[in-house]
Amino acid sequence: MTSNRNHMFVVPGHAEALEELRMHTSSGRADRLWSRPFAEGIESIFGNAVLPLALWSQLDWYGPLETWRKPEAEVSDILFNGPAHDPIFVMQRGAMTNTGVTLHPSWVTFIQRQLLLRAHKLDPLKLDPFADLVLPDRDYGVADDLRYAITTFPFSRGGPTLAIRMLPERWRTLDDMVQSNTISRDAATLILTGLREGASVMVAGSTGSGKTTLAAGFTQELGKTARMIYVEDGGELPRTANSVHLEASSEGNAFAEAVRFTLRQKPSYVVVGEVRGGEAMAMLQAATTGHPGICTIHANDVQSALRNLERNAMLGLAAQAGGGGNASAALVRGLITTSGLLVVHIGPSPRGRRTVLAVDEVLRQTGQGASGDAFPTEKLFTYDPHLDGLQRVGTVNAPWGHGRY
Repeated sequence: MTSNRNHMFVVPGHAEALEELRMHTSSGRADRLWSRPFAEGIESIFGNAVLPLALWSQLDWYGPLETWRKPEAEVSDILFNGPAHDPIFVMQRGAMTNTGVTLHPSWVTFIQRQLLLRAHKLDPLKLDPFADLVLPDRDYGVADDLRYAITTFPFSRGGPTLAIRMLPERWRTLDDMVQSNTISRDAATLILTGLREGASVMVAGSTGSGKTTLAAGFTQELGKTARMIYVEDGGELPRTANSVHLEASSEGNAFAEAVRFTLRQKPSYVVVGEVRGGEAMAMLQAATTGHPGICTIHANDVQSALRNLERNAMLGLAAQAGGGGNASAALVRGLITTSGLLVVHIGPSPRGRRTVLAVDEVLRQTGQGASGDAFPTEKLFTYDPHLDGLQRVGTVNAPWGHGRY
C-alpha cells in the first residue's frame, strides 16, 4: 500500500466521510472500485490512500457489501469463500444466488477489519493506520446490523472468508409470526402463559431455521413488563424496555460465569442467545431457583435438543465441581425434568417455509434415568403437513397449565 502521509491532506470528518462513501455507493460509481486494490479505491474518493483507523471505526460502511444491505435487496446472508477469484454468494429471497461479483483480496481484508473495528474487537487508537494490520485467524460477533463469522490464513487456507447475516431493522413480533403462520395463536398463548407462570423455554432448530427470531418474539412480548437480562457472545437480540445486555466470550468458563452473574441483577428472565457449553448448567440451576429462562440451541428435533442440553450441562457441572459419572448424569437429568421446561422446535416445513414444528413439555422423571436415554415429554403441538400448521395434540401436566392448557 502506498501512502501520502507526507503530503498535505485534511482528514475528513465522520459525517463528511460517510456521506461521500454512501454517495459513491448509491450512485454506482463505487462498483468499478471493487476489482481494484482498496488503497486505490479510497484514494480515488478522498485523494489519500490511508485514512485513520479511528475514523474508519466510526463509519457504518462496508464497501462492496452496501449493495446488499439495502432493505429492497431482500438479502439475508452474504458469503465469500476465500479464493481470490471466487464470486460473492448471497441468500436472496430465500434462495442461494451467485452474484458474479468478485473482489480484490484487499477489499475482503478491509471488510474483515471494518467488522472487527465496529464490533470493538480492535482498538483503533492502539493501531498504526500505516502499518499492515494482522487480523485474527477467526472471529465472530455482531457489528452494526451484521452478525459475522470471519476467517483468515492459516485457519482458512484458501484465503480470508466472510459469512454475514443481516439482522433485521425491525424484529418480527409474535403477532407477525402468527399472521405468517410461523406459529399458531394457541401455541404462542400457551408458551407465553407458561413463561409468565415460571416455565422456561428452549427454542431448537438448525442454522438459519429462525430460532433467534422466534426467541426475540417471546422476549419482546415479555419485555413490555418484565426485566430481561441477556447473555450473548455477540449482541444480537433486540433490546427491551427494562433490560441489561451482557456479552461474554465462549472461551473457557466465562460464558457460564456471566449467566450465573445475571442472578445478581434481579432478572425476571435470563435470556441466553445460544447454549453451546457449560452455561447450560447455570441456566438449569437458575430455573430451579425461580429464575426462568429463554434460550436457543442447535438441534434437529426435540429429543436431540434435550440431549444437547444434557451434554452441555454435564460440561458445566464438571467445570463447577469436577463431578462425573452416573451421579452427575442423574443430577443433570433431574434438573432438566424439574425445571418446568418447554421445548419449541422450529424449522422448514415441507413447503419450504420457516415454521414451528413441535412444542413439547418436559415431564418430571420418576426414575433417575441414564445419560442418553430419551427424555419423558408430553407433545403439546405438532405440525400437520396436510393442514400446513400446528395442531394441538396434548395438554400441559405442570400445575400452571393443568386443566387449563
